[in-house]
Amino acid sequence: MILMTAKRLTGQCFKTVKWIRGAVLINAVMLVDAYGRPLTHVRITVTHKCNYSCFFCHREGEAEGHDLLTPEGLARFAEAAVRLGIRYFKLTGGEPLLRADLEEIIAALKLQRGIEVSLVTNGYFLRERLKTLLQAGLDRVNVSLNSLSPNTYLRITGVNGLKRVLETLSLCRDYGLPTKLNVVVLKDLNEHEIPDIIGFASNMGFDVNLIELIPLGVSWALYSKYHVDLKHVERMLIAMGAERRTREFQRRPTYVLPTGVRVEIVRGYGNPELCKGCSRVRLTHDGKLKPCLYRLDGLVDIAPFLKPDLPRRMAVTRMEEALREVNKRRRPFFT
Repeated sequence: MILMTAKRLTGQCFKTVKWIRGAVLINAVMLVDAYGRPLTHVRITVTHKCNYSCFFCHREGEAEGHDLLTPEGLARFAEAAVRLGIRYFKLTGGEPLLRADLEEIIAALKLQRGIEVSLVTNGYFLRERLKTLLQAGLDRVNVSLNSLSPNTYLRITGVNGLKRVLETLSLCRDYGLPTKLNVVVLKDLNEHEIPDIIGFASNMGFDVNLIELIPLGVSWALYSKYHVDLKHVERMLIAMGAERRTREFQRRPTYVLPTGVRVEIVRGYGNPELCKGCSRVRLTHDGKLKPCLYRLDGLVDIAPFLKPDLPRRMAVTRMEEALREVNKRRRPFFT
């Protein structure tokens, strides 16, 4: 049962939320920014390192730095975040599976009841650790699959890893792990493969993110060369009998195929609708809360509160304050 009422305190808009988990009644506030957007998601970069060299990678818009996030620090962060109504934590990188303690990180986050922890990965190392990640509490996974052609895959990623990733995806299906394929659509490289990738996803029971290239981490010349507007893909999906919906998160156009597979269109650049529906902040690998992928200003440093020598209660309180502050700094990048 969920009961909600809207309130305002010292200029900070929030909702009071009550929900019942078993016999436990939990109270929290849901932060809402000055534009009426709730804060429910945190995207956490657990490492800046990666074993791939995808030419379009923007590394989450983060500068180089040391990986400062620890399982202990993230356990405290999750406690603070849940108190403020945040329920979704997505672990990304770099490549998160380069962290030997990724299972510990997931288990630390899952100490909080009623949350979802998902993972974004290139899939290269996932096969060997899938069972332990699930035991730690992993709820779902996004796997990058930018081509079904070994040569094109190598050209895009710099790694001859397609066979390993396809084997991993079969294992995800066998384990029943909810899986989504992330596909950055690139002109003259993989654009023609979209029907095949959707067919592969339908056969496997996976959902798909079709992602437009953004001019972040790449030159404008490279962006202009490879960017594809996906409107024609949306028309193709309708022709395939898909039902068009709008996902509340980032107001993404979502097409549900007759097979039940969902294909989301992700336009991350020049898209006011996406900004209007954004309910996320980011936690960088070096311990800063970041209000937007595109912004280097407005960051709130929580690295001092992630240190284990700080008393837990004090650390959680300081991180709550930091989350409130970064929420105040949120604003749509595209309007």
